[in-house]
Formats: sequence, structure tokens, C-alpha cells
Amino acid sequence: MPEFPVPVRKHPRRLGRVAGALVGLAALLAVSACGGSAGSNDALTKVSVGHAAGFTNVPLYVAMDRGYFKEEGLDVELKAFKSGGDMVAPLSSGSLDAGTGAPGAGIFNAVGRGLGVRLVGDTGHLDEGNKYSSLIVRKELVDSGKFSSIKDLKDLRMGLYAEGTSTTLWFDRALAEAGLTRADIQPNFLGGPDQAAGLENGSIDAATLAEPFASKVIDSGAAVRFAVGADFYPGLQLGTLMYGTAFTQKAPETAVAFMEGWLRGTRDFNAAIVDGQLKGEGSDEIVRIIAKHTDMDEALLKSAYFPAISGDGTMNVEGLGEDLETFRKDGLIENKDLKIEDILDTSYAEKAQAELSAAK
Repeated sequence: MPEFPVPVRKHPRRLGRVAGALVGLAALLAVSACGGSAGSNDALTKVSVGHAAGFTNVPLYVAMDRGYFKEEGLDVELKAFKSGGDMVAPLSSGSLDAGTGAPGAGIFNAVGRGLGVRLVGDTGHLDEGNKYSSLIVRKELVDSGKFSSIKDLKDLRMGLYAEGTSTTLWFDRALAEAGLTRADIQPNFLGGPDQAAGLENGSIDAATLAEPFASKVIDSGAAVRFAVGADFYPGLQLGTLMYGTAFTQKAPETAVAFMEGWLRGTRDFNAAIVDGQLKGEGSDEIVRIIAKHTDMDEALLKSAYFPAISGDGTMNVEGLGEDLETFRKDGLIENKDLKIEDILDTSYAEKAQAELSAAK
């Protein structure tokens, strides 16, 4: 296995946060004098992070396995959830510090109801041409000529993720370009695995699938990738890093330190990506890291496509503002006064980027 040496950066600020006081620092030095490790978990600040296993979490997994969080003075504990929406309550209560999730209507409404969660950084978006989120159509329909354009979705059985999600945003734009609305299709709201299974058994005709399920059903021969979400909404914000305000109010420097570890993992991920796939520098090890944390097949990971993730944590703020208004127009937003500024906090990514640049 190739090694990826990382220069150790000395941060007086990190030492202050890890120790918390002169007594803590003295204890840390005593451990070192006795031959112990200054990087032991007892000397680190604990951070609990929620994740729903998926491709937008890759920087998190990389930063953990390559020790970036520990170098920032953090002991990160992963907690599994079914979705980002399930993380909102524990983030607000302070029982969870950070998490990753899709910036949909559900999370917007949680903020509008006063729950303490903010979107703080990019975990995935659709650059132009990105194949992470796609319109997948049964191969039989395409081969027979029954499906040759988006207009042919009319009256078809369509697999969709939940209402008010990022996927519905690009799909509704695709329908509009073809002169259609969702009233013209037969929607079936299903998770990714069920959409893939439906394409394979013929119970649905098309789907808006994300990876790795899109590649899996394509590799099976049951379906083809007809279009990609980025064709209709380039720049769409698919996922975000979330902080609980209980966490940021209690430990703002720890929140910045976590973001630094995340960004370092993101940069390794970006170095390994070529044309949306893990085929570049260090890609074999990153595939193994993802497989370790998700139980996904390594061969599938090598053939799948990944979302773009910003190396400095920048989110598509303008696009998220448009998404909020789209959800509001669709009757999905409860608080009429909710603004995108109430939902986002870009300061942690900005501070982390500045510190990483200064440390070079």
C-alpha cells in the first residue's frame, strides 16, 4: 500500500484547544515524558459526527483514516443515521456535533422552526457534465425506440427520491424543458436501492438515480444513462456539512479545526478524481477507505461516478437561495419569513481555508 506522508503542522491554537487549560497542557507533556503518545485519544477533543453512508462522505472517511482530524487535535466518532434529516434533532440538542445531509425542504423547515442547525460547507454538487445524479431509463425502452427524448417520459412509471430534495430540483427543470410537469408522469417515491430494483424487474420505467445505484443497474444491463442532472441544473448543491449551533457556540475553534480536517480529506479526494471517477493519484487507497466505511464493492466504486466537492468548502449560496424559493413556491416551506441567510454559515469554511493557506 502506498504511503501518503502528511507534514505535521504546529498550531499553538490547537494545543490550547486540546488542553483546554494549563493543567491539561502539563498533563499532555507528562504523558510525552513518560514515553506515551501526545496523540492518544485521551488528549484529543471529542467530536461526534453523523453520516448516512454515501459518496458525499468520502472526505470524512479519508480524513479519519489518514489521521487529519487527529492532527487537528480531534477524536472524531462516527454515528450512523438513515438520512441527514434524522440528524437534525440531535444536532439541535447538542447530542451530535456535526453531520452530512442533503439541503432539502425538510432541513430548511427545521431551521425555520428554530432548531439549531446550520449548513456550513459543501459535501457535493453537480459541475457541468457530472454523472453522479442521472436520468436512468430501462434499456428495453431505449433499444425499441419507445424512448428517445425527455418528452417520452409522459405517462411513464418514474422512480423519484423524496419530495423536496435536490434530485427533484433538476428533474423538474428537465420536465419543464420538455414541456412537461410531474402531473404528466406516474411518480413512485423510492430509495435508491428500490429504484434500481424497479428498473431491473420492470416495475418502473425510468428513475432519477444517484451513484452507486445508477452504475450498478447500468452494469447489470437493465438500464442506460440517458441524461445527467447537471445538464439541467449545473451547480446544484447536492449535499452539505451541517453543524449544530450548540456545538459552534460551545466550541467554535473546534468547529474550525474539524473543517480543516474535512478540507484536507477533500483535497485528497479531488486529487484522486479523473473525469468524475476514482482513477487518479491515490485512488486505490481511497477506494479501500470508502469500502471499509460503507461495505460497498470495490469494483463498483471504481466504475461509479462521484459528485464534485469544493476544496475550500464553498457552497452554491445563490443556488441554495433559488432552491429555497422553489420549495416555497411548491408549498413546501412553512416559515414565510425564512431566508437563506438563516440557514447557512460560511464562516467556518472561510476560517479553515485561511488557516490551511497560512500553514503551507
